[in-house]
Amino acid sequence: MSKNMLTPRYLTQAVAEEATDVVLGAVMFGDSQMRDRFSRIMCHVVVLVPSVEDVREAGYPDWPDYPIKPAVIYERSVEDAEPWPYPFDEIARCKAQQLWRGQNTDGNTDSMPHLLFPDDTPYWGGVKRHGFVVACSGVQPYFDQMISGMIADMIKALARHEWEISDDKSEGHSFIK
Repeated sequence: MSKNMLTPRYLTQAVAEEATDVVLGAVMFGDSQMRDRFSRIMCHVVVLVPSVEDVREAGYPDWPDYPIKPAVIYERSVEDAEPWPYPFDEIARCKAQQLWRGQNTDGNTDSMPHLLFPDDTPYWGGVKRHGFVVACSGVQPYFDQMISGMIADMIKALARHEWEISDDKSEGHSFIK
């Protein structure tokens, strides 16, 4: 992401990292009952958020209608002792882009071949929720989607918590006068 792009104030890399750590820790590691259901204990997670060009210092009096572009704010790989049998990182990134572009939705349990572009992945297993995307690749696609959804919901909750404990709601801190 270039330095002149703005991303949501409370949907940060730290929030995405914490959410991913908690969810993966709960379902993939330790005494998780889910662990035995996974085809392997390895995956790659990608979080995409909306970003806009920062034109505040360019002298624009108001925000023009700039297009929203996806920005990767967080990625995480989980690997067990063996090397990956497939490029899960590339697959997760492609899943995320396809979700961002609307080629797949939360409810899909299969790829939509009529919407695949050259070099797209035919695999599914991510979510576009709350205005951002989380994609996971490495286990069965239905578990990739479950993990992605859990991470997305936790990100939303943690970002809300950050806002709740901030001073942004107090008098004089809002753009609404």
